[in-house]
Amino acid sequence: MKGHSLEELLGKVVKRILKRAGLAIGIVALLTGGLAAYLYTQKPKPIGERPVLQAEIFNRPAAELPVERRFIYASAGELSAMIRKRQATSQAIVQAHVNHIRNNNYKTKAFVWLFEEEALGAAKAADEKVARGEPTGLLHGVPVSIKEEFWVKGKPNTLNAEMFQGFKAPRNGEVVDALIEQGAIILGTTNVPAMLGDLQTFGEIYPTASNPYDLRRTPGGSTGGGAASVAAGMVPIALGGDMGGSIRVPAAFNGLYGLKTTEGALRSKSTEFPGEPGNPKYRRMMVPGPLARSAGGLDLAWTALMAKWPDRKQRMLEPKARLEDYSVAYFDEWTFRKDKMFIGQDVKMRLASLAAALAAKHVAVRRDQPSGFEEMMLMHRMLSVYLMFEKVPWLIRQFIVHEYKKVDSHRFQFAEVLDRLSDLDPAKYDELLRRRQVLADGLDAFFGRYDLLLMPVTPGPAILHNPNHDAIALDGKQINYWDYFYYPVCFNATGHPALTIPAGINREGLPLALQVVGPLNSERRLIDFARMIEPLHEGFQRPRPD
Repeated sequence: MKGHSLEELLGKVVKRILKRAGLAIGIVALLTGGLAAYLYTQKPKPIGERPVLQAEIFNRPAAELPVERRFIYASAGELSAMIRKRQATSQAIVQAHVNHIRNNNYKTKAFVWLFEEEALGAAKAADEKVARGEPTGLLHGVPVSIKEEFWVKGKPNTLNAEMFQGFKAPRNGEVVDALIEQGAIILGTTNVPAMLGDLQTFGEIYPTASNPYDLRRTPGGSTGGGAASVAAGMVPIALGGDMGGSIRVPAAFNGLYGLKTTEGALRSKSTEFPGEPGNPKYRRMMVPGPLARSAGGLDLAWTALMAKWPDRKQRMLEPKARLEDYSVAYFDEWTFRKDKMFIGQDVKMRLASLAAALAAKHVAVRRDQPSGFEEMMLMHRMLSVYLMFEKVPWLIRQFIVHEYKKVDSHRFQFAEVLDRLSDLDPAKYDELLRRRQVLADGLDAFFGRYDLLLMPVTPGPAILHNPNHDAIALDGKQINYWDYFYYPVCFNATGHPALTIPAGINREGLPLALQVVGPLNSERRLIDFARMIEPLHEGFQRPRPD
């Protein structure tokens, strides 16, 4: 039986009940006219008018703009050094990236808003600061992209949803300010799925985003546009957000490094939403983090972000001095009860190869896996229910429960998720948090035996565009759509950091990837480990030109 996520069912039920003019026919057969009228009153009213998109970034230019190629695919560190040493100006670097976006964005739709005038003005100011000999930040004059989840003052923040179509950010998000304070130049905002609710990137406002390695495929989600912008050479660094793999999956699908941070390491207000705010108590699991083409680029971006909150550095675990000082657990197919999560042969081989290479470097490597996979899955779903459905009327939630029961494959024991969806009892949320802490403590006990955990991100490479969430073909098997994305969510459920590591290109020219997970507050350790092992595996490779 086909599986569905609760988010997907919400969209289907809301569209069925609230948005289609003809849906009253089906409802009236079951409900009184008064109830149908009530449902109509629950339809969310869009904020403002639908924005007029920048057609020039979604259409192929009549003639290609000139691009100074030495700046494209240079790392953030290289670009920053050029600017500081006056070997290049920020204005020249930004203009080159702007032109590269205008020449190529029509293919991937990675960027949804380009802030060319503001970016060039900021670059001019950055150059003047260098000329005056003033101190500069870690990303001084370097272009970056921002996921259209984070506020950029005065700019659209629609979440690719009609509900928020006219919303403009009243201020910068905190992590956006963190990058600006280190001198970064915001080139624009990148594509997301509607309401950030999918592992693909398509929605109600912007054109569907595509993968630069194969335009028939998705770049992932919800930081799909951000990942595509880095892989396609449009920026060296992207700011993303991760609630259930939304950094790590796009990083994997685009051959990048992507960091899901420890929950709370970067301030919780980093993620803002348009409209009336919900209960801040329910704002769990959503964390910001960077994506880059190398471990060094990721390190620079992470360090720049953390500079805004120096008190948090004291909590960070120090990296080991040598690679051989690490102990690493690894596994491919996570087992639970008498079941397991299928992983494709390409990913299995890359994982086994890296494990063998680590062992050859005298790293203590052992095949092992944490317990509690199904419990983590359950926890992620229940926390998500409170976060996403808090303002959904009770009656509509009963429709969603009904729909879910019809399509549930019963692979996971999710009855309690439906209980919480049916009754969002605030008192039971506190008990949920206590259970969450037990799960986090259990994973920390695992990290008492190992320093790090190496495992897959997804069973295989980027999938073909799949708006209906049909089963995914891999190695002769049909995989339930959501099963393809279950591995990352476990660590949002516990709050632990995890880092995507690119593992080269498969026979189809598509990136493969692994993820390394660490104890709470081990970002510095994860990044340092990733830098140490870069010579042991294939890393980022540019997409083939058209």
